[in-house]
Amino acid sequence: MSDIVVPLEPRHRTSFTDRARARLVLPLVFVLVRLQPDRLQRMLSRMAHGRDAADLTLVERGLDAVVAVSRRCAGRYCLDRATATAVFCWTLGRWPEWHAGAAIDPFRAHAWVCVDGEPVREPTSLNKYFVPMVSVLPQTKSL
Repeated sequence: MSDIVVPLEPRHRTSFTDRARARLVLPLVFVLVRLQPDRLQRMLSRMAHGRDAADLTLVERGLDAVVAVSRRCAGRYCLDRATATAVFCWTLGRWPEWHAGAAIDPFRAHAWVCVDGEPVREPTSLNKYFVPMVSVLPQTKSL
């Protein structure tokens, strides 16, 4: 029996502060990703409440930080990586578009983050094949 080999995400230089922030959010993330999908969505929606949309720079900064400190996030655990990136942004008062979805033929599940509807550091074909099943968008407080 063989296992699919997924290459690690490339690591980029990150600041000490960003790496420390990523290390602090990872224990929470590892608890969140073990929740049932409806509970995960509810928890993330609560976190997103009152948060402005994250910009591309912040989301990439979050991705760089979580990949730099977690081999799990750098590897095939896309749910952990996307959730850690979103929680990283949450600690700075922002929220990206967080999605978990699936593709068929063959069936594949995937989680990713977007900015302005565009997936961040994902293949360009992602929007063509994957349909978001669960999404948590920024929810700015209305006046």
